[in-house]
Amino acid sequence: MNELNAEGQYTVTFDPIDGSGVIDSNFAVASLFAIWGQKEIDGLTGRDLVGAALAVYGSRTTIVLYNAQSKKVEELTLLRMGKNERWIVTTPDLKIQPDAKLFAPALKSSYDNPNYLKIFEHYCLKGYSIRYSGAFACDCYQMFIKGHGIYSMLDSVAHPSRLHLLYEIIPVAFLIEKAGGKTTDGERSVLDVQIKGYK
Repeated sequence: MNELNAEGQYTVTFDPIDGSGVIDSNFAVASLFAIWGQKEIDGLTGRDLVGAALAVYGSRTTIVLYNAQSKKVEELTLLRMGKNERWIVTTPDLKIQPDAKLFAPALKSSYDNPNYLKIFEHYCLKGYSIRYSGAFACDCYQMFIKGHGIYSMLDSVAHPSRLHLLYEIIPVAFLIEKAGGKTTDGERSVLDVQIKGYK
């Protein structure tokens, strides 16, 4: 951990390139940021966040962030205005609806958990559109833009999750819940999972 200001009161955790495994394919990639209101975050939960952001670099450069003043999740897009580039609020109030028709499953988990494959079949038979890019943040970003969706990944013995609670999962869960969506680790909201260490 790097200290930028000895008298500062905030800690920022981030994943600079989420989706690095799909860069070769020229897919969109993202960055994730979480802002904590204190210096020591070990033992905290996502409920202690004061802000979060998800930036996507693809055909457009955008950022989804929680605006603490308006208490809304907003999308800003980097646009060229004459000779300059400016961030413009393109969607002032992103909402995730309770009914979904998008499903983004990380299917590697089905290798040693056949029940997970049944979940995939369930959503297919219900007519859900399957969307999975291999970049967690980009798949979740699509849910913000479409206003609905389900992302699912199981940690398995054969294919352990490469997602990090602190740097990826908590900031996205914070944004999802601020936009009216739900998150779970199977037992509780992801925002209630306690941070244990910086890995």
